[in-house]
Amino acid sequence: METALDLFNQLGTPNISTNHIALELDISPGNLYYHFRNKEQLIEELFATFEAQLQPLITPTFAKQITLEDVWFFLHFNFELTAQYRFIYRDTDFIMLKCPSLTRKFQRILKQLNSSLLSLLNQLAAAGALTTSAKHTLEDLALNMALICTQWVRFNQHLSGKNKADVTSEDLSRGVYQVLSLLLPYLDESYQAHLHTLRSEY
Repeated sequence: METALDLFNQLGTPNISTNHIALELDISPGNLYYHFRNKEQLIEELFATFEAQLQPLITPTFAKQITLEDVWFFLHFNFELTAQYRFIYRDTDFIMLKCPSLTRKFQRILKQLNSSLLSLLNQLAAAGALTTSAKHTLEDLALNMALICTQWVRFNQHLSGKNKADVTSEDLSRGVYQVLSLLLPYLDESYQAHLHTLRSEY
């Protein structure tokens, strides 16, 4: 599974066959077939693992009043997992074509992420961090934040010209800041300064 994940991430899911994976593992294709009958089964297994690891991240609970640090780390953990399974967001069209059973699951993930971000925004507004609590404004912000969360790794690699395998902690922190920068026009002044401090610290 780990080998398949690495190859999908580095070379692209459409470019990898079970023969490539068997060669990388130094086993026969027949031996691999004993465990996974085809590439689709491998993709489905990896997706299931991704979804299981993502669930606690996109359904966060905070025992106290939410802070910008809470949101920062929530986003960073999500970015880390997105980078670890980046083939899913990069090769989505191919994956859904090959594994149509994943379409609804993927849609559910996107909706849960969007819902979690909206919940965080509502909590920030309630804490006085945001200068607006307008429903349509927060919904628009959550949607744009979700878009960056799911597409940043891919976009940043194209922008920087980095190899598909190169995703650094700095790349992820930049992504987190890009998400939170959407809030700048709506953040209370003290929280704006705090966001800039977080950026320099992380």
